[in-house]
Amino acid sequence: MTRRELASLVYKKIHGNAKTRRVSAQTVLDVVQSSIDVLQEAILQGKHIEFRDFGVFEVIMRRSRQGRNPNKPDISIPIPPRRTVKFKPSRKMLQALCEALPITQ
Repeated sequence: MTRRELASLVYKKIHGNAKTRRVSAQTVLDVVQSSIDVLQEAILQGKHIEFRDFGVFEVIMRRSRQGRNPNKPDISIPIPPRRTVKFKPSRKMLQALCEALPITQ
């Protein structure tokens, strides 16, 4: 899903309410973009972002390790430590996911 698709879905959802009918699609897109910008700034500062009933975004530090090229397994390559973002869904989100997408074999 792209940010434009997200803004479109949010616009459709709030457009049904009489109080929010005056909000334009461009305003909704601007709000979605501003929200993404604020979340990005918080992540770049290493902050912990938690949305109740959705999940948690957190910055974690991955340790250094030795990697291997599958084509030349005798050559090891050092992989330096780095920061990355981890998302952990809430229990409620996992339960909803299991109900929405049952496992079929």
